[in-house]
Amino acid sequence: MKPVVRRRTASWLSPAIAAASLLACATPGAPVKTEPYVAPVGVATARLLSRGSVAAGDVYGVIVFDDAANCSGPRVAGAGNATRPPKATEIAAGRTATIDFLAIRPDKSSCRVRWSFTPVAGKTYLVAGAIAGSGCNARLLDATDPDNMRGERTAQRRNVGGACSALVARPASAPAGAIEQSGEAVLLPGARADDLQGLIPP
Repeated sequence: MKPVVRRRTASWLSPAIAAASLLACATPGAPVKTEPYVAPVGVATARLLSRGSVAAGDVYGVIVFDDAANCSGPRVAGAGNATRPPKATEIAAGRTATIDFLAIRPDKSSCRVRWSFTPVAGKTYLVAGAIAGSGCNARLLDATDPDNMRGERTAQRRNVGGACSALVARPASAPAGAIEQSGEAVLLPGARADDLQGLIPP
């Protein structure tokens, strides 16, 4: 009887993404699974891209939350590495969306930057992040015109001083980016792993 051989493509990736994406809300000892994100149908949408500047062996991904206000119901929209970016996806337009840029190193240390914004139908948005030193950084850009990308004016940083800081109403007179905060975060030790398979195709 031949032994079963399993493919080892990014074998540590699936548990690392699952653990890091739920680090803030997991109950110790309880099984946790992160379901994949499914793009909405029958509603107006915007396109969401993610790109990361990471070293070989690092991975990164984008998480979309079912409940944007309370940062709950995380769904993995895609994952990539130094040679393969995540696939584009669609998100519902005209209402608040909350997303994470999540970066993970082979030692399971992870770093996230969380943003909320209001996508506009037909536009393209880019989450661009990097691991740098002991932390990571990320920006949320309006990339509808790829030759003139700019910071998304409705973006609000949501994990400053807590896992899910409150949404802040933007005054009509506020200049673009007035509520946007620094997109930097610190790498944290990894957490217990669970199963999430096949995020980066071979």
